[in-house]
Amino acid sequence: MHKWQNLGTEGLWELPGRGGKPKCKEEDIVFLEECLKKEPRTYNSLQLAQKLERDRLIKLSPDRLRRVLKKKGIIWKRARKSHKGKQDPVIREKKQADLDMLQLAAAAGEIDLKYLDESGFCAWSEPSYTYYQRGEQKHLEQTKRRGRRLSIIGFLQPLISFIYGLVIGGVSRKSYIQMMEYEALDAEKVGRMRVIVQDNGSIHRCREVQQLWPKWERMGLYIFFLPEYCSEMNPIELEWQHLKKDELAGKMFDDELELAYAVIDGVQARGEKGNYSTQRIKFNSNSSG
Repeated sequence: MHKWQNLGTEGLWELPGRGGKPKCKEEDIVFLEECLKKEPRTYNSLQLAQKLERDRLIKLSPDRLRRVLKKKGIIWKRARKSHKGKQDPVIREKKQADLDMLQLAAAAGEIDLKYLDESGFCAWSEPSYTYYQRGEQKHLEQTKRRGRRLSIIGFLQPLISFIYGLVIGGVSRKSYIQMMEYEALDAEKVGRMRVIVQDNGSIHRCREVQQLWPKWERMGLYIFFLPEYCSEMNPIELEWQHLKKDELAGKMFDDELELAYAVIDGVQARGEKGNYSTQRIKFNSNSSG
C-alpha cells in the first residue's frame, strides 16, 4: 500500500529478482541434449557437469545439473546396445515388408507364425538397483563357483504359446534340429503352414540343417531369415530381456539345477502375465551336447 501511495502504479510493478541468477541457459541444455543423442557413449551427471564446464564454461554441481535435466524430461535410465549402423537399409525394408505380410496372414489365421532365438544364463547375475536403508548398501554374496552357462532355445507365438528347451552349455545343432523336428511334426499334424522367423546363426544354416529344409517344407514348416544385425525385428528378444531383468535380476544360484528351476519358474510367470501357454521340451541325451 505504501508503494502505491508513494509511487502510484509504478509501485505495483515487480522489481528485478534478487538472489543468484541461473548459471545455465536454454542453449546450454540444448548443447547437452545434442551430445546425449549424437555421441556414441553414455554420460552420468558428473561427466555431463565436467563437459559443460569444459566446453561451455558453465560450472554446475552434478546434483544441481540432475535437477535441471529432470525438469527438461532428461532422466537417468538404461541404455541398450544397437547394431543399426551395420544394417543394410534396403534389405531391411524389403524384409520388413515381407514380415508384415506374414504377420497379416497369421492374424487372419492362414498361417502359424513363430519367432525363434537362443539366449543364456549364468549362476551369477549382475547386481541391480534395490531399495535399502539410506547410508547402507546391500551386499549379495556370490556362490562358490560361477558354474556353467545354461542356454535356452525358444519358439514364441505371440499371445498364444512359448515352447522352449534348456541345455547346459551352448545350444548345439542337434538341439536345434530336435526343436525344429518337433515344430515340423506339429505343423504336419495341424495341417497349416508354419513359418519360423529366425536370425542367421551358424547352427541355423549349417550343412546338416540345410539338408533338412526340403523335408520340413514338405511337412509344412518354412523358415524366414531376418536380415543381418536386425535383432529388433524379433519380438522374442524382449522376452529374454524381461526374463533376465524382471524374473532373475539380482539373484545368485548355488548350481545349474537351481538356476534351471528359476528359469522354468520365470518362463511360467511370463506366460501367466502374458496370458499364453508355456511348454518345455526335454532334449535327447545325445542332442544336448
